[in-house]
Amino acid sequence: MNGYFLGGVEWPPAPELVPLFFAFHVTPGSVAKVCSAEGIAYLKKHEPIGCRDRGTMELLQRHGVDAFYSKCVTLTLPRREREPENGRVYMVGLSKGAESTVPRSIRRRAIVVDQAKLRLPALTPILKEELSQHLLDTYSRTASLVITSKIHCAMPCIAMGIPVVFLYDKNKKDDYRVGVVKDLIGINYVGESWLDRTVSNRMRALKINWSPAALEFEKEKKNIRAGYLDALDRARKSFESISGLPCRSDAAALS
Repeated sequence: MNGYFLGGVEWPPAPELVPLFFAFHVTPGSVAKVCSAEGIAYLKKHEPIGCRDRGTMELLQRHGVDAFYSKCVTLTLPRREREPENGRVYMVGLSKGAESTVPRSIRRRAIVVDQAKLRLPALTPILKEELSQHLLDTYSRTASLVITSKIHCAMPCIAMGIPVVFLYDKNKKDDYRVGVVKDLIGINYVGESWLDRTVSNRMRALKINWSPAALEFEKEKKNIRAGYLDALDRARKSFESISGLPCRSDAAALS
């Protein structure tokens, strides 16, 4: 299971499913369900559990589950071959408070994107994937800087070698969901009140590096890939043991 545990998903999953636990994340609202006696027994049956963030890892460890910090597979996207000569600045998914923190000189030339609010009729899974790929390709080809509060914008951009400034609500400093970003590039906390938007965030902006270098991350990418391939191999062996059938995987293509 790569990614989130969503509250609406049946838990534990059907016994016929052979899970691959990597980049697993438990939302705060799902803790009671995931960490029920039945849920913990299920996780222990399939440990070790690769967790996207330290918060999830520590949560499972407190319940006696063998868990490790796997980070997210979006961090393994290939680094872009070259930087754009006349790159663009993208402001992605920023709140009013975060937007007020960005210096006016940057805001004037930035492209504003809200990738979470796209609403189209007949938006099929295939079309969603194509739109997501188009957006990633656009960032890779044209971005000199991405300023965002969205973890699933920050992580792929970091992986692709794009400089990222991450702004986040100062009232959410305990939000372990974004801990992986904090570990990589740090988080700049901003306020959302009227006073913050008009005065305090301008002062905070003076302490932010608005021209960061791209993170050198290739060595860690290899570690994440290796961890994923190990988890995939464990899942394959589990399936073969249960079913008695050979399980073909394309693991070699991911290494």
